[in-house]
Amino acid sequence: MRHHWQKDYPTVPNLTEEQIDENSSLKKMLRLAGGSKKVIDFGCATGYLARLLRARGCEVTGLEINASAAKHAEEFCEQVIVADLDYVSLSEILPNQKFDVAIFGDVLEHLRNPWEVLEEVRSILTEEGYVVASIPNVAHGAVRLAMMQGKFQYEQLGLLDNTHLRFFTRQSVIDLFEQAGYTIETIDRTVMPIFDGNWVPKVRKEDFSPEVVQSIEQQEDSDTFQYIVRAFPLTEAGRFFALESKFYRLEEQYEQLQDELKQTKWELASRQPEVNQLQEQLHHAQEQLRQTQEDATQLYQQSQSQLEQVKAALQKTIAELEQARIQHEEVEFDREVLRFRAERFQAKLAKVRQRFKATQAQLQESRGRVEAMETSKFWKLRAKWFGLKHRLGLKGD
Repeated sequence: MRHHWQKDYPTVPNLTEEQIDENSSLKKMLRLAGGSKKVIDFGCATGYLARLLRARGCEVTGLEINASAAKHAEEFCEQVIVADLDYVSLSEILPNQKFDVAIFGDVLEHLRNPWEVLEEVRSILTEEGYVVASIPNVAHGAVRLAMMQGKFQYEQLGLLDNTHLRFFTRQSVIDLFEQAGYTIETIDRTVMPIFDGNWVPKVRKEDFSPEVVQSIEQQEDSDTFQYIVRAFPLTEAGRFFALESKFYRLEEQYEQLQDELKQTKWELASRQPEVNQLQEQLHHAQEQLRQTQEDATQLYQQSQSQLEQVKAALQKTIAELEQARIQHEEVEFDREVLRFRAERFQAKLAKVRQRFKATQAQLQESRGRVEAMETSKFWKLRAKWFGLKHRLGLKGD
């Protein structure tokens, strides 16, 4: 037995079926399994699915590789067999037993030869029996993007669980069951976001071009986390029950659609007055919109005319301002010339004043000398001499 396979199972809370998320493979498998069935649960773990099946009136036999987990599952199963499907024969461990449903909840990918196991399961199914399985999708967008970066990193749990031996896409799931002798009646799925999803490789959107991200997101099953399958053996009875199941399911869908159609028609009829009122309001709103558009057009034209006038006035003002600027510069130049001339005049005036003061000083000095001479004896004799000459009629000095 492969002891490395016996890892710890994640804890599953004791929820009722109603409390389980609609996107859970557990809930989808429960619905496909049905109620009041004799079920063989391959890989029953701690019995959390068996507990929910028992609540549906099912009688469950469990098969588990992990002895510790199998011990817990005994509380919810009629019988729990500890065995490794890669090394045992179902006819040996389940002699003379038949089951209505064989469930493989994320188990087939752990087997070396899931084709052989599925073929052998056909021998333990009742005439109306079928297989329900959940299988991880290796073509999930996160795996594709990680591989574009050259990464294929195994983890303890999730899509790249380090105990997975086989990897499947939608087509290879179909091939698996067809090659094992089954016809798939239902193929459902659970979804997980490409970015920031649990149990998928961690990739960052910003590490890829928008074109690459868009291309991956638009591909089929890029957000498919698991495929949920119900398959019937390819016997006459199996084909019949598969077709019958499809027929009843389609009939239920048809009736549901009919009910929805009736409800929709009733809602449309009941809302016709409201629709008429809304149409009138729409017509009124359209008329208001038309009038508003006309007013807006007229206002726009008026605004354009006013704008042209403002532009013309602005250009005129700019020209006047330019002329005033030139005149101001000319006045400033004239003032500068006058200031320069005034400074020169002030300098000349200062020199004239200095000369005038010097002349006054010289004149004052001369007057002083004259007054001194007039009071001297020489000056008096000179005056008398000139007076005598005048009387005598003499000329010359």
